Amino acid sequence: MGAAAAGFALDQTRAAAGGLRILDLVGRVAAAAAGLGLPVVFLKFAALELGGRLAPGSRSASDLDVLVPAAGAAALQRALAATGFQAGGPAQPHHLATLAGRDGAIEVHRRLLGVRIGARRSAGVEELDRAGLLMPLPELPGCAAIPAPPAAAAHALVHGLAQHGWSPHAYSLLKMIADLIDLGFAEPAGEVPAARAAAWVERDVAAGEVAAVRDLAVALAAGVDLSGWGGSTAGAALLLRHALAGRLDAAYERSLRLSVLRRQPSDDPEPLRLARLLAGTVWLSRAQVDALYGPPRGRLGYLTRRLARPFDLLRRLGIYGVNAWRLRRHGPV
Repeated sequence: MGAAAAGFALDQTRAAAGGLRILDLVGRVAAAAAGLGLPVVFLKFAALELGGRLAPGSRSASDLDVLVPAAGAAALQRALAATGFQAGGPAQPHHLATLAGRDGAIEVHRRLLGVRIGARRSAGVEELDRAGLLMPLPELPGCAAIPAPPAAAAHALVHGLAQHGWSPHAYSLLKMIADLIDLGFAEPAGEVPAARAAAWVERDVAAGEVAAVRDLAVALAAGVDLSGWGGSTAGAALLLRHALAGRLDAAYERSLRLSVLRRQPSDDPEPLRLARLLAGTVWLSRAQVDALYGPPRGRLGYLTRRLARPFDLLRRLGIYGVNAWRLRRHGPV
């Protein structure tokens, strides 16, 4: 018991230190945005931290997500690159390539993907401001803010369910639940912001999924004994089993990887989204080659690995398909 407690304490200390590094990045990004005359909205971990919703060391984070007007995103990216950050990995329609530096990573977003406030297109800074969904941060330079809790909850739902709900190995659904609890999602008054968030994300997250998330959040916040949920077919119980199996059952996790072909949140027409997905999956950037296969010895090595990528994908799809078939027959381990 003592060793376990010491391990938890060490994890908490590391998480707190990581949070301090993110807060240092917050100040640097706010200053850079102010120098360009850009409003900046801090998202995810930074929003929770700056909003005073996290206990020290309660959440780990390795990157800083920020939202700026689409027209100014490239200018902020260049300003940050001039201070030593380097772009790595592919850009996405809603955010630029991730910037990596000695003190962490920064992701500059142009839109809050999947959060649609009275429009078909994902909301940007301007839409959030017009809807009164920004909370100013006067202690920071320039025009800095965080999303109001309903908008932050909507963003968490899209990120956790629509983007990563079928890839829990990449992002824990229970982390999303924890964020939503800290945003007041599980409180008695949380039903109203939950309904607002559900309306903004209905194109990508079903109402039943939002209800299951809230039921699970309420149960966890109240300390309900979940040991009897094993055979339940309620949405919250299914969500909990999916979240746990995705992190703890290797075969189940592998079977979910075919979900890369599922519809993802996007403001683009579906054929264009699929074309971009296939291009980015088959023809890898150098950073992707390094991450997936390790750095080759020379330039020819990158070409060789890119040419071999389609055959590797076919091999992987076969493995994932077999895992999915076995899982349907026998269930998770």
